[in-house]
Amino acid sequence: MHQSNKERTMYDSDPIIRDLEIMSRAGNYAEWIFSKFKDLLGNRVVEIGAGIGNFTGKFIDKELVIAVDNYKPCIDYIKNRFAENNNIVPFEESIDSPSILSLSNYSPDTIVCINVLEHVEDDLAALKNMFGLLIENGKLILLVPAFQFLYGTIDHLVGHYRRYNKHEIETKLITAGFYVKSVSYMNCIAPFGWYLNNRILKKEEESLSQVIFYDRFVVPWLRKIEQIYLPPFGLSIVVFGEKYSAAKNSQNSSVAR
Repeated sequence: MHQSNKERTMYDSDPIIRDLEIMSRAGNYAEWIFSKFKDLLGNRVVEIGAGIGNFTGKFIDKELVIAVDNYKPCIDYIKNRFAENNNIVPFEESIDSPSILSLSNYSPDTIVCINVLEHVEDDLAALKNMFGLLIENGKLILLVPAFQFLYGTIDHLVGHYRRYNKHEIETKLITAGFYVKSVSYMNCIAPFGWYLNNRILKKEEESLSQVIFYDRFVVPWLRKIEQIYLPPFGLSIVVFGEKYSAAKNSQNSSVAR
């Protein structure tokens, strides 16, 4: 990603933008995540926590993409990056705010929320708002960081309130009204490096060289392995939910038991 000298001066001191720019170099990793849900995407997508648009660009062929973020520097970044794409609409708001429900007027059929929910203090309110935004049979695509014992310096610096386990995130989706179609771990090698960097070495930002190395030499073969064998743990949890009232009521009843 090319940046002018002015942009470097503006963003290099911002740990959130800096972290997103580092991760923008992990193209293989982004494609791996995208491959898990691209066939589920509808034509009217709300992307929650669009950041600097690392995933937004993958939805460019859709009828409408509303790129939501509550951080003005990210909204400004997206406006500049996608200035020529009229179907991409930046929208500055917090997902846990009731005013976000105004986006339901656009009848979104898909919500994509990648590494965002952990930034929201009231994550259940956020999930309930996502449920309210979607049309019936609409889909929620969610990726969150796994395992609280991995929480460390970088989590804190970029504003994570928590990391999740599978039972916790599934329960919260059901409580918010969703029917949970699947919950799975991904990226089973990364927790070891994350623990080393965050809990032992206490680094304050992700290493660009490590990200590039991992993306180039580990992700391609790890992706193939995890396509065959679902890992029992991983750095992230991938969740697919659906707004489907009849199934929701049945699932909630079984959970209550």
